[in-house]
Amino acid sequence: MIRFVLGAMACVAVSHADTLTLTDAMQRVAQNHPLARAVALELEATRWRGRAEATFTPMSVYLAPMISDGDSGEELIVQQPLELNGGQRARAALSHARYQLHQAEAQRALNDLLTQTAEAYIDAYAAQRRLDAVAQFVETLDALHPRVAVHAPREAALTQATELRLAHRHALYRLNALLQRPLDAPLVLLPVQALPDAPTADNAVDADAAQLALLQAELRLMRTRLLPDVVLQARVEKFAGNSTRPAYALMLEFPLIDYGARRAEIRGQQLLIEAQTLRIEAARLQAQAEQRAAEDAYRLAQARLVQAQRRLDTLTAARAQTVSNDASTLLEHATELWRARMELIDAEHRAQRAWVAWKSIDEAFLKGVKPYANRP
Repeated sequence: MIRFVLGAMACVAVSHADTLTLTDAMQRVAQNHPLARAVALELEATRWRGRAEATFTPMSVYLAPMISDGDSGEELIVQQPLELNGGQRARAALSHARYQLHQAEAQRALNDLLTQTAEAYIDAYAAQRRLDAVAQFVETLDALHPRVAVHAPREAALTQATELRLAHRHALYRLNALLQRPLDAPLVLLPVQALPDAPTADNAVDADAAQLALLQAELRLMRTRLLPDVVLQARVEKFAGNSTRPAYALMLEFPLIDYGARRAEIRGQQLLIEAQTLRIEAARLQAQAEQRAAEDAYRLAQARLVQAQRRLDTLTAARAQTVSNDASTLLEHATELWRARMELIDAEHRAQRAWVAWKSIDEAFLKGVKPYANRP
């Protein structure tokens, strides 16, 4: 009676649980997680600020008293820089470079979030499979109970099941938190799809290269400030007695004496560009080393997975060919088969975690999801 009630409760929980795949989990996180939405909003804010920075210099209006030839009055001056020195184009390039840098940072944050989702899913799915394997082993022991003593292995399996249930619950907590669901909400995780031999390279924006482009754009803007510019000016002079006189002019503005400040600023920017180039080279070598190490770990985990699968297949075939009514022999075969199945699950878990680490380095998760966008 107790077993029936527990089984009925488990069936009700499973029937109300959401069924989820790894792809669905990453897509939900990319669309609904607050961090993913915040990153998208910040990127959109950068785009709008860039549009403001890329516009022409606004018109200046001055109203001031005027004294000339013994008379006094007022003058209204309107000035519009034409920016023939390339200042507007330099600011537009700078805003684009700043947007590219923020885009690279947003992609990195989203890639980290998707990596956490994949790890949580794989951990929860592995714990789920381990629990199923233990439950199957306990059922086998219960079937052998009248003919052989199974108390010791059964208690060991139940103890391990308690630890696995706790690990499964913790993994579901992480996954539900990423999915923005109640922590205790049940989930039925579907098998992870077959892992590709190599991760798909993604055309993501490189943060170091974007930083270099930003420094170069700032240098171009600094150089435009050394060049003269043409300013269109309109003036209306008002004298005593309400007499007015309009005037128009084209003025040439250029830096006269800056005491070497701008050239020192340019030299400092050039040194920053050179330093960033060296950083890019160092980061490239480090990324190659990390990628190769991740690939080697994945290959090793795959080899161990193949070995574990072969061992399980061998034991399964041997048990199928063995005709024996001896309960002790059946218990021994069942125990070996259960251990081989647990070793296979562990090997598969390690291979999947190595695959996630490898794929995360290339930011390939970004290619399989559609990020949140606040614009249609």
